[in-house]
Amino acid sequence: MRQLFSIAAVILACAAGPAVAQAPFYQGKQIKVLVGFSPGGGTDLYGRVIADGLARHVEGKPAVIVQHMPGAGSVIAMNNYANKVPRDGATVLIGTGQLLMRILLGLDGARAKISDFRALVATPMGRITYAAPSAGIASPKDILRPREPLILGVPEVISTIDAVLGLTLLKANVRPVMGYPGKSDIRLAFLRNEVNVDSQTTPIFEQSIRPLARDGKAVPLFAQGLVDGDALVRDPAAPDIPSVAEIYREIHGAEPSGPAWDSYKAVTRAVGNGGKILMIHGDAPPAARDAVERGVAAMVKDPEFLKTSENVLEGYGFNTGEKLAANIAAIDKMDAESIAWLQELLSRDFRMKFH
Repeated sequence: MRQLFSIAAVILACAAGPAVAQAPFYQGKQIKVLVGFSPGGGTDLYGRVIADGLARHVEGKPAVIVQHMPGAGSVIAMNNYANKVPRDGATVLIGTGQLLMRILLGLDGARAKISDFRALVATPMGRITYAAPSAGIASPKDILRPREPLILGVPEVISTIDAVLGLTLLKANVRPVMGYPGKSDIRLAFLRNEVNVDSQTTPIFEQSIRPLARDGKAVPLFAQGLVDGDALVRDPAAPDIPSVAEIYREIHGAEPSGPAWDSYKAVTRAVGNGGKILMIHGDAPPAARDAVERGVAAMVKDPEFLKTSENVLEGYGFNTGEKLAANIAAIDKMDAESIAWLQELLSRDFRMKFH
């Protein structure tokens, strides 16, 4: 009889084993979505949409909350996540392509490596550079012979890197003016004629600058575009505005090339294709990574979720899987010559420091 009880106990233990092993990793747990900006902005809204999607689709139905850690263009949140937050899968980070550029360039204050993070889903973001007709700009060709000196408002150079590199590539003579708190402040400065060149994200351009262009008070110069393979293509959210490569050919009669062009494409791959990125620690438990990746895969196929996220996506979709991994790998492989060229430009013209 005792032997029968022992056999029964073994059978029950074996039967119970798989059930325990198959319990979802996040069952009964919480996921924090760390956002490096204050509540109410575009990145915060993106983080909240992602949090809602994870709560719906990660196996085990974890509670998902958004935690804010603003400062230094999200660098504080990035450093905290890379160096202090436990790597147990309980916290994910909403990063940006601009953060990846800070890491690649070795900007002072960025204490992380791209390998610290594993990208899970990204949403591209386009930007459009425009000028004031009062400077004698009627078309992009006029930027080489403006009636007045071109003045570009710069709150922080990485947030304006698309215009800085685009105008440098086109060989326009532009004077940057630093010190503005943010991009919205520069948009107002443009309206006050304090600056005559600016760039804004494509959604902001469509909302606030496109009407000015229709009224003859702003002239679109070029779209940052997105990188497809090795080619720069037009911004899908503003397909009527040519990319900087098209404007280069129109002005100079040749294909863009050299360090400025290589740097432009590398940066666009990060800040354009990368846009906003959901990331988890690269060495988080495999079960955690797999669970979140499966949740993301289900999330981006959910018609109801996609419908509710339309306003936040602002004309762009989601990149996941192999396409996202290939883009992150290409960013991480930015060549040393492009990095050195860009560091020299930023240190010379913007007094940026690198470690």
